[in-house]
Amino acid sequence: MNTTLCLGHTTFALPPTAASVAGTRRAVLDTLIEWGLPEEGELAYTLGLIASELITNAVTHAGTLTPSIFVILEVDDDGTLELGIRDNHNTCPQPQASSPDATGGRGTALVDALLTELGGHLATEQHPSGKTVWARLPGLLA
Repeated sequence: MNTTLCLGHTTFALPPTAASVAGTRRAVLDTLIEWGLPEEGELAYTLGLIASELITNAVTHAGTLTPSIFVILEVDDDGTLELGIRDNHNTCPQPQASSPDATGGRGTALVDALLTELGGHLATEQHPSGKTVWARLPGLLA
């Protein structure tokens, strides 16, 4: 991977509504582009999809318990990109098998597969008031 991002850290707060997902996805991508991610290409598309799926999961499963969902975006000095979604629900997302005609339930499995393909992983950090789901891409952007 020839992409180099500058170091960065930002946090977005969003209301736990479906209407928040698209705008927050765009804010995540705009920030990454500002930090040096090429605007066009598969990596930007994939990172946007990962952000959308994780935010949608938080809105869907924790929205009634969470006054604000927080999106944390970081690039550290070794090129690791971390995208965290923090909510007030204690249950950790788990990839599930879904029937072919199901209208949902594939988001976590999709994110897990995309991250694995990029050399990253999905992790969950528990907090007294909920959790943060982290999409981590170690060294991807170095």
